Parts: sequence; C-alpha cells; structure tokens
Amino acid sequence: MNWKNAAFRILRERFGNTSFYAAEAVDLLRREKGYRPGTTYRVLRDLLDSGKLVRVGYGVYMARKPGEGVPASPRLPPGVERVRKLLLERGVEFMITGPSVLYGYMHSLPRRMIHLVYTVKGSGEYVAKILGEEFEALVNPSEAEVNVALSVADKDVVVVREFSGLYGGRDGVASLERALVDLYFESTRHRIPFPTDEAGRILFSALRNAKIDYSRLNKSASRRGVDGELRAIIKELGVDAPARMMKNTKRNKHVNSVLNALRRGV
Repeated sequence: MNWKNAAFRILRERFGNTSFYAAEAVDLLRREKGYRPGTTYRVLRDLLDSGKLVRVGYGVYMARKPGEGVPASPRLPPGVERVRKLLLERGVEFMITGPSVLYGYMHSLPRRMIHLVYTVKGSGEYVAKILGEEFEALVNPSEAEVNVALSVADKDVVVVREFSGLYGGRDGVASLERALVDLYFESTRHRIPFPTDEAGRILFSALRNAKIDYSRLNKSASRRGVDGELRAIIKELGVDAPARMMKNTKRNKHVNSVLNALRRGV
C-alpha cells in the first residue's frame, strides 16, 4: 500500500462517508503518520484528482462511496476566487460568505451570482473600488438596490457590507457554519434578493449532508441574534443534531417562512 492509499484508508476509517475539513485531515495525519501540513494538502489534492475524494464545499471533502463513478468537478462559482485574489493582493481584511461559499448546495443556479463580502467598518468604499473594474460592487445596499444592479449589469454583483466582526473564517472565506448563518440572515431579512425557500433548502441540505460543527453554528447564529431561530428550524427538521440544539427555540415569521417553503417542496 503506497503512502497516498494509506492516508486515504486513515481518512476513510476516521470520517467514513461524512464530510471533513482540510484542517481536520491535517491534524489527523499529523498524529497518525507524522505528515506536515503541506504533505497532507498534497495528498488531498491527489486523492481529489484520482476520484477517491470529492470536494463538497470550500475546504470540505468527503470520501467517494465504493462503486460510485469519478465525481464531477466541484461546483464553485467562477468569480469567487477572483474576488478573493484581488482583495488578498491589497491586504484587505475581508470575508467572503453566504451564497458564494454555499454554491455547491444550490438547487436553482442564478444567471449572475451575488457575492457577499463582509469587510471591516470604514473600508467598504475601498473594497468596492478594488472590485469595481471586474464586478458590479455595491456598498451596504438595500435589497432593491441589488435588484436594480442585477437587472442592468452583465456581470456578477458583489455586495460589500461593513461588519464589526469577521470571525468564523479562514483566508478570507467563511466557514460553512458562518456562511449558513449569514445567508439565512441576509435572505430572511430581505437584505439581498435571495429567495427564502432556496436559503431553506440549502440549510436543510447542508444539515443533512455536511459535517456541521454545531457549536460553531450556534455561536455564529448567536452573534447575529438568530440562534433561537436556527435551533427552531433544526428541531422542526428532525436532523441528527446535539440535544442542546433542540432547546430555547424561537418561532417567528422568518422561521415559519423557511419551514413552510420546505413543506411545500418549492
């Protein structure tokens, strides 16, 4: 057994058919095989290329089930890496979140993407200027303003929001849990024109199929004031979640809109 197959066996034994973060693989293979982080990232890339792993999100992997064909390339929005590269080159503190990170869970693919970028207070105009040559960039827009931009622009729209806390991400990209919370908030509060029913389907799909860190999810939701709402949805959907996620729930019109859409199957 070569060293790549040995690493795959360890990953498969530890995570089975559930998804895992690259950082978890780095920690596991360091402990089990003494691999350095660079070696593990090379292993992940080679296992992805050979079809043994499939990427299910940004920095999130899953072992291919026996008998399955080689998976298709991951469905990540073409523009998001360009946004990230432009901002990293300028040394801006930012976080790409919401729809861009969750692209692989979308059921209805839009003609033009809304890329949601959070940046620190006071830097929104600078970020918009950096992105303005290649994207339609709007700073702290209303839902109506984003709709207008989508109707007239022939390129993706970047919504830049100034935010006080860029927690829950790495290298300019939000964690899956943070992205789910931000999409739920932006959609249900009508800050971006993203259908609530689609946001609900993405949430349900991620809860059912991804490896969710519920402590991280609850912490992100608490910081946005929607933790009780997320727990109410989790409880109603009956997903396999820790018992603490079923307590102190909060039902309101936002929760009901998501649950009603899921029940209708729209």
